Amino acid sequence: MARYFLGRPGWGDDLRHGLAMARSADPLSYATVAAWVSGVGIVAGVLRPDERAVDEIEDALRIAERSGDDLTLTFARLTLGLALVHRQMATERDRGHKLLAEVSEVLLRRGLILAELPILNVYVARERARRGDRDEVVPLMRAAVDHIVRQGQLLQWGIPGTGVLVETLLERGAEGDVAEAEAAIERLAAAPADEGLVMREIWLLRLRALLARAHGDAAAYAQLRDRYRDMARTLGFEGHIAWAEAMP
Repeated sequence: MARYFLGRPGWGDDLRHGLAMARSADPLSYATVAAWVSGVGIVAGVLRPDERAVDEIEDALRIAERSGDDLTLTFARLTLGLALVHRQMATERDRGHKLLAEVSEVLLRRGLILAELPILNVYVARERARRGDRDEVVPLMRAAVDHIVRQGQLLQWGIPGTGVLVETLLERGAEGDVAEAEAAIERLAAAPADEGLVMREIWLLRLRALLARAHGDAAAYAQLRDRYRDMARTLGFEGHIAWAEAMP
């Protein structure tokens, strides 16, 4: 994960080897590694939520169910939910939304892995926004991202969290939404970090392209979109490649 956050080669082999090692270990190790490999990879835009990835997560879920360990099962269900809400089919997204909502309740009730709860709530809110509840969920999404920032996770979960917030604001387009989206982008850009954090750089390219389109600046949009597409291909980030290709 550190390799792909920094854009260094070899991360694909690391992920494959890590999963192979975890598969031969105990159920908790496998479910946890599958969550970090697939869940974080898909959310970050490094991996695509394709059939192979979903099958891998489903396999981890079956192992978790047999293990009888609540934490293992929660990790696996959380990962599957995150993967499914990134799929294209409405039925799969609906299933993912339901899973994430259920996991959110479990985390609160049992006090499990609460550090992951804000980003989970961001994606629950995004699915509600897709159903037309933008006015109701934007404040919830904003609060979840602000909580991530206060936790000191802006340069981890805060990167995709900011992305989801910005996209939702620009899609809604209410008064003040474009200005708020721009402020969220600049907060992410201004966060102190060492050089070479390409994960932030590629998300900023995407979000600034969307912002330029919202401002009606076609030339800036085209330039930023093309730079985003080129960077995604150079890094081999499958999710970002697909997102870039889908941008008009």
